[in-house]
Amino acid sequence: MQKNQPIVWLTSSYPRFKQDSASIFLHYLAEKININTSSDIHILAPDDEEVDKSNQWSNVYLHHFNYFIPRRLQKLAYGSGILPNLKANPLLFIEVPFFLISQFYSCYILVRKLKPCLIHAHWVFPQGTVASLVGKLTHTPVIITTHGGDAFSLQGSLLAKIKHWSLNNCAAWTSNTRATANAFFGDISQPNIIPMGIDWHKFNSGTPQVLRSELAKNTLILLFIGRLVEKKGVNDLLTAYSMLTNEQRNQTQLWIIGNGTERKPLENLSRSLNIDNKITFLGKLPNDQLPDYYAAADIFIAPSISDSTGDTEGQGVTLVEAMASATAIISTDTGGISEVIEHNQTGILVPPQNPAKLKSAIAELITNKKLRGDLASKGNQSAENYAWSLVAQKFQTLYEQISTKR
Repeated sequence: MQKNQPIVWLTSSYPRFKQDSASIFLHYLAEKININTSSDIHILAPDDEEVDKSNQWSNVYLHHFNYFIPRRLQKLAYGSGILPNLKANPLLFIEVPFFLISQFYSCYILVRKLKPCLIHAHWVFPQGTVASLVGKLTHTPVIITTHGGDAFSLQGSLLAKIKHWSLNNCAAWTSNTRATANAFFGDISQPNIIPMGIDWHKFNSGTPQVLRSELAKNTLILLFIGRLVEKKGVNDLLTAYSMLTNEQRNQTQLWIIGNGTERKPLENLSRSLNIDNKITFLGKLPNDQLPDYYAAADIFIAPSISDSTGDTEGQGVTLVEAMASATAIISTDTGGISEVIEHNQTGILVPPQNPAKLKSAIAELITNKKLRGDLASKGNQSAENYAWSLVAQKFQTLYEQISTKR
């Protein structure tokens, strides 16, 4: 990699302001890579009404492309994510061609201007496809990273062929888990398996005292953190919680952190199940507050499913955050979760879309304090493997390999 030769990242989501959690993991990765290399990272992401144009992260350069007028109507990216947004509001399909054209044009112009050593596209479609096209036109090597949703969903024959072409026309591609990689079919080169990481020290040092100060002494906190969209399976969590005995519910509180298209239906479901007095919907919170919530929780629950589009959890970064926080975990055996959580060692895995099994796992951890402690301790040790310093080093090595080949 030539000294000071920039790197261009292409993504459909990136934090829009300092406290934004939109694809925050990409910012942490860019920050760590930037520290370890002499190359500036330039990030091209969609514009949004909430983008703070005056904000520039200290060690990356942000570029935003407009794709619809007026600006306030740009609603395709961010929020619940492109696919859930389209499902919730089909009128947004009008914006799709403008999004694709603007992303391609903006990427082409930026690459021609900066002459980067490589383009790194996050998500195979559309970013990977756009990057591969721009890479061919500008003779710039391309790396594509698949995060899960782009692998498990969008499986129509035409889109599958487009994704296949994209992966066959890049210099290298990475996947967060083997399960995500295996969701692609056809004759494709082997990926580099590189998970997304976490700030282990940050999540290992949360302080629970303030959050627990107003709770009864022996109250157990059940916690969910994530976007409130179909694939997260939160409706199964509410159903399972309603199946607990009165005594078990009286011992617990369920905190749900996150926003999305499913929030209102979930709040309505909690009322219809007569458990709304035990559940607190906290909305989306700044990322730097999350370690305290993980630390305050006794059990973290991620009841992920495969949704109606086939999308599911490629890795589950919140699982790693919970492990780093030494919180016992219950999740489902879907997507790439079993590559992160080892059943009965670093967490409990149950079948997806099975509230009865989920309820049994919750009940077991409510009553078995020793098991909670054992799972939390082993998970905490496992989470150290996902430290950003280790993950960033793997990407940096790949960058150097691709640049050297060029």
